[in-house]
Amino acid sequence: MGAVFGLPAQGGEADKSPTARAAVSGAGALAKTVDPTLAPDPAVRQGVLPNGLRYQLMSNAVPKGAVSIRLGVEVGSFEEADAERGVAHFIEHMAFRATRRYPDGAPDRVFAPWGVVFGRDQNAVTDLFSTSYMLDMPHPDDRQLETGLAWLRDVADGVVFTDEGVARERGVVLAEMETRGGPQVDARNAISRFQAPEVRSVERLPIGVRETLNAATPASLKRFYDAWYRPEHAVLTVVGDRPLDALEAMVKTAFADWTGRGSKPVRSKMSPPRAKRSPEGFVVAGESLPTAISACAMRPGVPPQADTVAFQRRETLSLVWQAILNDRLARRAAAADTHLLGALAMSPKSRELGTTCLVAMPVNAAWREALAEARAELNRFAQEGPTEIEVESAIEKQRSLVRGAYLGAASRTSPDLAGGLMAKALAGQVVRSPAASFYVFDHAVEDLSVEEVRAAFAEDWAGSGPLLSMTGVEPPTGEALLAAWNNAATTLASSAADARAASAVWGYRDFGRAGKVVERKTIDDPGFVRLRFANGLILNFKQTKAQPNKVEARVNFGAGRREIADQDHAIAQFAAPMLVTGGLRKNSFEEIQALFPVSGLWNFQFDFGAQSFFMRSSVFSDDLTTHLQILTAYVSDPGFRGTLDARMPTAVDMVYRTLLSQPPSALSQAMSLRLDPTGANSMPPQATMAAYRAADFDRVLRPALTTAPLEVTIAGDIDEAQAMQAVASTFGALPPRAATPRGRPDVHFVRYPAEAIEPVRVEHQGPADKAAATLIWPLYVATPERRSEEYAIKLLAAAFDTALRRRIREELGKTYAPVVSSFTPDHGDQGSLLVSIEAEPRDIALLAEEAERLAARFRNGEITEQMLDDARQPVLASAQARRETAGWWAEAMAGSARDPAILAEALQFEPLVNAVTVDDLKAAARTWLARPPIKGFAYPAAKTAQASTGAAR
Repeated sequence: MGAVFGLPAQGGEADKSPTARAAVSGAGALAKTVDPTLAPDPAVRQGVLPNGLRYQLMSNAVPKGAVSIRLGVEVGSFEEADAERGVAHFIEHMAFRATRRYPDGAPDRVFAPWGVVFGRDQNAVTDLFSTSYMLDMPHPDDRQLETGLAWLRDVADGVVFTDEGVARERGVVLAEMETRGGPQVDARNAISRFQAPEVRSVERLPIGVRETLNAATPASLKRFYDAWYRPEHAVLTVVGDRPLDALEAMVKTAFADWTGRGSKPVRSKMSPPRAKRSPEGFVVAGESLPTAISACAMRPGVPPQADTVAFQRRETLSLVWQAILNDRLARRAAAADTHLLGALAMSPKSRELGTTCLVAMPVNAAWREALAEARAELNRFAQEGPTEIEVESAIEKQRSLVRGAYLGAASRTSPDLAGGLMAKALAGQVVRSPAASFYVFDHAVEDLSVEEVRAAFAEDWAGSGPLLSMTGVEPPTGEALLAAWNNAATTLASSAADARAASAVWGYRDFGRAGKVVERKTIDDPGFVRLRFANGLILNFKQTKAQPNKVEARVNFGAGRREIADQDHAIAQFAAPMLVTGGLRKNSFEEIQALFPVSGLWNFQFDFGAQSFFMRSSVFSDDLTTHLQILTAYVSDPGFRGTLDARMPTAVDMVYRTLLSQPPSALSQAMSLRLDPTGANSMPPQATMAAYRAADFDRVLRPALTTAPLEVTIAGDIDEAQAMQAVASTFGALPPRAATPRGRPDVHFVRYPAEAIEPVRVEHQGPADKAAATLIWPLYVATPERRSEEYAIKLLAAAFDTALRRRIREELGKTYAPVVSSFTPDHGDQGSLLVSIEAEPRDIALLAEEAERLAARFRNGEITEQMLDDARQPVLASAQARRETAGWWAEAMAGSARDPAILAEALQFEPLVNAVTVDDLKAAARTWLARPPIKGFAYPAAKTAQASTGAAR
């Protein structure tokens, strides 16, 4: 193996063997495996129309009755000339504004009554090399499906470019630029230009630049559109609950007569990075930027190629060394004496550029020490390579992903399938069945050796550089950064932590004598069983093959927010997501990762609501027992280890600087404090949060975890005897837990003032072209008895959302993604109907006024049957699709033994939503939009921090 960034390689002639070289090229794999040109998935019908349009069709009944369509055009921002930057994305926007058959605004209005939500079900994305349009239709009849294909045919050659339409959409595109931009985006772009200034894609970001977007005209957009939108540049994917012959006939009818206009354009040439470049340092300063360091090697990208066994083997080799090195870096960052907040190795690549990077985030200001620690791990891998055990574990991680796709093949949804087929087609790769992909993977990793992994590591790091970059409030000079990297050139990390992880023993196989079931009852509606164990544990169980080989697990316990003291609320919110990484008393999190390489075994969500704590997870059916061992360990013996204590101030500092730089976040915090001066439901002062320690997390969360009665829910592809046995040996074996009242009488939930208050105004530390507005209409404290009213408000919010988007985005062109939503938790915070808008500072007050005017119209009864139907159909479509999953059963049952309203809501949701009338919406608007909203605005600070850069060679 060659030297990595000047570190001498070890291993002598063995590293130059033909075997090592063959590992990197993939040639060795071809000699011992199947023909790499495996046949494509027979379930996918592929064809090419006489005009050159490629198509992929697949019958799939998940969800039932649904059809998903994708149109991909092989042109993106890479093909734009200097004066066209942003044009490909601009054209994508115009396709939703007006087409030949669907005039201004009609594409949205045509599909809304059929349950299609703009942005969710009807959307598009532009990247460097392609533009993809998506349309997901929940229950189309033939006429509706033909309409969907007709709109996409219009996208292909019938987009309308008028002066007025372009002017309006220009505002939307610029608003998107502002919404997606910010200091971190600017810093990332500056670093990319430093790393690869000669690479075309670096200067061809899809969003474009303001100058060319302002200069775009109907003629210039149409010129680019006519040149590139051609059938031979396109691929169409249709997946859904229809026979293949019927889908194929519709595709041919809609697209057979599409022809390109004018001469075929010439594609731009790739411009790889410089082959030889000396190490350099570069820094970007900014008040809201996190302190982060990267060291990157640059190399040419990888053009589209067939997904052969050899290709898979080479890709897997890169993934394996990254997984191993990242595990080592994680263990180093978890050490008591570390200067690392976190570190990561990655090796992304595109058609034009390949990059391999080591990224480190320091604790406090110890950037030199953090960089040295991260590089020491890189050096150790370069010199010593991985162990056999590490390689096997990393391969198993990758295998679990392929196995998951194989086991879940029968439950793949049409939107996911359509997107996956399109991605493969645009990448020039064969579409294999999950079974064939599993077969190919196993052949690709057969006999994969330590030497091959080391060879791949060396090749991935063999590019020019290293190019060092750093962001932060006050970063050092580029010269100092480079010097610190060079000073760590020969330091090797200790392998002691890796050895401890490799020798770890799982401490939670035995929880005692398996529990016994003392009661079993059947809940006829909707049809599941409820078991009670001798220790008081409740198990809700449903066997369903809706998603083969998959099981959903839920654990509910305690009183949630109601048992947390107000002064501890923020601690609980901060601690809950870190329960898993806090480990267990007998096993650290790093040991758990080493013991169970498949992350699905230990990865679960832990959180709390107004009335309970809960865990949510999803695993393969045959992994359920091991997974329940892990969940049981966390509710009986959580670790709350103090490995994060030293890093807490740095992590909190990053949180607050990010919060203050984002207008919506800064505004949310300011409004929370204004409406609730107690601070019980807002983020505490930075100094308070920075002082949090693992002992605080333990004090607040351990009582609920270890003493509250448990209700476990299992739903999925497993029989009752297996599920009962898995639960009996884990949760069922725990000591009994007393069912005592856990709620506190003094918990403070959010309550809005009855009287009007002055608008809240706050300054954010982000870009000068960003502002935000929030309007809140207070509702009531929700209870199950008011479900009908709650759903009327939900549909009112959806109708309001559509009307507001059409007014301030489509008609005025002043914002990108306004949102109207309702929030109605049972027995907790007072409900609210909330409007959120981001726009330029000069426009934000005007747009808030537009929202108030719309509210007044709704309040005055300007709501139609069409508006109600447009709001209701997407909600019902989502609910019906959800009912076809194990997740629906899990959520319907979870916690329902203690709170029957949970199950009742699951069963009544669709009937009650269907029962909402226009008069109900009018009544809700008249009642809850009557008072003036509580308003808040976030404007840029008077002196907006400007990023500065400095480079050194």
